[in-house]
Amino acid sequence: MPTSTPTVTLIYVTYNSARYIRTALDSARALDYPADQRRIVVVDNGSRDGTATIIAAEYPDVTLIREVKNHGFAGGNNLAMRRYPADYFALINADVRLEPGWLQAVIGAMEADPSVGVVGSKIFFAGTGLLQHAGAGIRPNALTYHIGTGEPDTGQYDHPRDCDYVMGAAFAIRGPLAAHLGYLHEGYFMYFEETDLCVAARRAGYRVRYVPDAVAHHDEKGSLSGRPTAKYLWRYHRSRYLFAMRNMLSQAERQAFCAAERTWLRESARDPRYRALMLAAKLSHAGQLMRNRWLLTLRA
Repeated sequence: MPTSTPTVTLIYVTYNSARYIRTALDSARALDYPADQRRIVVVDNGSRDGTATIIAAEYPDVTLIREVKNHGFAGGNNLAMRRYPADYFALINADVRLEPGWLQAVIGAMEADPSVGVVGSKIFFAGTGLLQHAGAGIRPNALTYHIGTGEPDTGQYDHPRDCDYVMGAAFAIRGPLAAHLGYLHEGYFMYFEETDLCVAARRAGYRVRYVPDAVAHHDEKGSLSGRPTAKYLWRYHRSRYLFAMRNMLSQAERQAFCAAERTWLRESARDPRYRALMLAAKLSHAGQLMRNRWLLTLRA
């Protein structure tokens, strides 16, 4: 790291996170980074399981913001970013354990190269030795995928590289860039927040980088993510359609989206109940759809 160590605000947004918040905050405390240059902030989104009480009693060094309502991932992180500006923001899920060198790795990658605006991690499914994330991609119809997911780590993803986006469970962004982009878009209550932010950063001329030396372990036992429940699928596709309306701006992008979506619907989404769920997710954006009729008129 340079002589003048950059300031970092590490942000955790919690909602009924009592069973794993200690592991997350203990790992944040143990980061190999000067304590006087980092601030740990927790925004509690109205937890009812004692999360905020645990933090207040056991972590006096952590800045706790207690909220009555649930602002979602985007709203909670934005509140902290606006209140505690820094050279860099690190956004970390409450069910993530960071390895000690994580923060040095993500900040070091951006300090070494001014063109890098966002940096993500090598992420493991906690306790399994299997990868969850080594960078991520976006298909033409905005379906997202994680590189390496489910694979044992044999060093196959040990080289840094640029990617479409990085997973929101543990990533960092330049503070001035986050402010310039307007922080996270709060229309996403869950899913695609980091995807949208990474696309906006790339559109602004910055690179999004996967850095394998930044290692995190993600315990998703209490999460909807990746489980094909109706609740997860509705929220995922609701956010996917919003992402498409916000980011498929050219005629060519919209045509590519529609072609890919028709193929995907025919090959992988034939169940009428699934189709009905996706239609409901799309129609939940009634106002935006009136300005994006290209998506409204899409047929399989």
